[in-house]
Amino acid sequence: MRILAVDDEPSILELLTQILAAFGYDNVVTAANGRAALQILNSEPEPFDCLLLDVQMPQMNGIDLCQEVRMLPDYRFTPIIMVTAMVQKQYIDNAFEVGATDYVTKPFEFDDLRQRLSDAYRMAAERKSAILAMEAIEDALDQKGSDRDFDLSDPIYIDNLTGCFGMPEFENYVFKISTAHPLNSSVFAVKVDEAEKIFNAGTSTDFRRAMTLAGKSLMTMTQGARNYAAYWGNGVFLVVLDNEAAFNLHSLEGRIATLSAVEGGGNLDAGTISFRVGEAVPLKAANKLEALFLIDKAVESAEAAHYSMAKVS
Repeated sequence: MRILAVDDEPSILELLTQILAAFGYDNVVTAANGRAALQILNSEPEPFDCLLLDVQMPQMNGIDLCQEVRMLPDYRFTPIIMVTAMVQKQYIDNAFEVGATDYVTKPFEFDDLRQRLSDAYRMAAERKSAILAMEAIEDALDQKGSDRDFDLSDPIYIDNLTGCFGMPEFENYVFKISTAHPLNSSVFAVKVDEAEKIFNAGTSTDFRRAMTLAGKSLMTMTQGARNYAAYWGNGVFLVVLDNEAAFNLHSLEGRIATLSAVEGGGNLDAGTISFRVGEAVPLKAANKLEALFLIDKAVESAEAAHYSMAKVS
């Protein structure tokens, strides 16, 4: 990978360069601040494969830089890893909110950083391939059912929805919050009741648009509380809420969003989508495996609520 490392401490840049070389990444460019980094990004003929950003820097901090980078066409999918001493939750929230892929706090374990780099690059490559394929499908005039390129259980990426992450970023966020700020937040899952019906009735494009609508409705219903979401698959969305937010989860239960034929796509009839809400799971974990278990627990709760309602009806 070609890597751009940005930090205002020369000693940190030198250390990162040495560590990355030991990992086999010897094509590393450094910048001392955000403005210098943007100049490099705009002047290089070939885009970088990964960016490592400090948060606290003069002229332009790492969070603002991350936001600027995500606006550059060549860096829509590029992994951006924050490598910083800032451990406060607001910095973690802000970084992921503007498009960070992962968040590593100093002092870091070398093996941990190596794994994060490997995971981020693989994830970005898969995301780019999946989204470009979907965009090609949406541009084509396919017949009903001819463009099925993912399963109902797949965690598709819903683009252009503020606060909605891809699953890998969501998992990284949950891991960071549950270990660095345990019990400050909770995760819960919401099941779209009609997901299987919508999936079977239309094309991949129809389903993607319907889940985007569901995500928008969900984020609107949880306004007033800072929240982050991801689409898990099987019509299930995951949401993280701060525990201090005065929000009644079950006010979402059975809430309905209108699905129009235009929003859902030409192969879907106009109708409604409703939600089943699982129990909130407090975020406290010692490692990533435990954090992923908390996500699974939230999903199981929402699935159970959905099937319980299905039996009643």
